[in-house]
Amino acid sequence: MGLVVYDNLKSAIQADTFFVGPEIDHPDFAPAPRVIGRREGQGPLGAICDVLETATTDFVVFAPCDTPYFLVDQFRCLTESSGEHSVVVSADIDSPHLRHWLLSCWNVSSTRDHMVRAYEAGERAIHKAVTGLPIIDKHFSVLQLTNINTPSDAQ
Repeated sequence: MGLVVYDNLKSAIQADTFFVGPEIDHPDFAPAPRVIGRREGQGPLGAICDVLETATTDFVVFAPCDTPYFLVDQFRCLTESSGEHSVVVSADIDSPHLRHWLLSCWNVSSTRDHMVRAYEAGERAIHKAVTGLPIIDKHFSVLQLTNINTPSDAQ
């Protein structure tokens, strides 16, 4: 499943694509380079900070490995508004429009220092750390945002 997400993202952005986190002995995670930072194991906000600190691009896109229904077109939609906002985040199309922070596109220069400062101040919740940043929601169907954690989730 991780390879499906990886391939969809790579096809959409047509740029270097990396896995974030520790080495995992699974064939889906073997073909790609990794980003492992000093905050490894310190949760999703730590991973976001590690990527933002090491990024050499203008933007970074995050995608959890368990979202195989988020396809190339959805990734392209997510990145289309990236030039106008600090963060473009996926959100449920239906109310209450829950945000999916790990399906998001980040402007590196406008978010790096802000997010690292929040982390270093002790914040660990992404939704709190982004306070004050210009954010736009991109709405997607519940199916497209579905996390597949067990075989029954895919049915």
